[in-house]
Amino acid sequence: MIKFIKRTILWAVVLYIGAFAVVWFARSLLIYPFDPTYVTPAQAGEPRLTEYILGTNDGETLILWARPAKGNKATVLYFHGNAGNLASRVQRFDRLIDRGYGVIATGYRRSSGSTGQPSEDVISEDALLVRKSLSKILGRPPKGKIIYYGESLGTGVATKLATSIAPDALILEAPYTSVVSLAEKQMPFFPIRQLLDQRWETDIHIPKVTNPTLILHGTNDKVIPYAHGETVFKLSGAKNKKLETIKGGNHLSAFSVQGQKVIYHFIEQL
Repeated sequence: MIKFIKRTILWAVVLYIGAFAVVWFARSLLIYPFDPTYVTPAQAGEPRLTEYILGTNDGETLILWARPAKGNKATVLYFHGNAGNLASRVQRFDRLIDRGYGVIATGYRRSSGSTGQPSEDVISEDALLVRKSLSKILGRPPKGKIIYYGESLGTGVATKLATSIAPDALILEAPYTSVVSLAEKQMPFFPIRQLLDQRWETDIHIPKVTNPTLILHGTNDKVIPYAHGETVFKLSGAKNKKLETIKGGNHLSAFSVQGQKVIYHFIEQL
């Protein structure tokens, strides 16, 4: 009996270590399951967007989709979530362009034809590079407001960028307090907080952002629980801030008809 117990404990330890090793070595793919498929804006159904290739500081290339705003309309610097690629968001870009807004959407490394491997450090550096290169990307300096729009994973990117170069406003769709806190809930048996190097700690950065901020979150979001959006809203350092609750909404509901109306009103009131 004692031998059986010892053997059982040994196998349990081996299985635990093995499972943790899989999670550790696959953590990049778990956090950044981007679609690397290269698609042009025209192939995706939005010929009004132009592809721009931006060289990074370490020799990689980023695929961006861009279109200048009409007149003095705002320009939306868009950071997408971790599923799919730029082509997956083409209907969103279409709606923004219809309103006259400028759009610059970045394909992260290993997404949409961009080269290189993603990580928090390089994505943050790339976002800053894109922000500094707006005039070059658009072909002229933007005349209107600059809006950072973050979707899901992109909310951490947009918020962190806002602490380096402030936007005129920040829009966060289904934000999280941190990737670490999400991972802890999903994998409670592992010491995630001590070992995960991809942290994306929005809860640390959002208090530093004082620009007008709009947060949209569905109450039935199973990917990033609504409570995360509530916490990010409370921690926001902005005096002009709004939490738009999408009742019954899931992770993809924030850009619904209800959400779009709120987004457009928020931008136009700046």
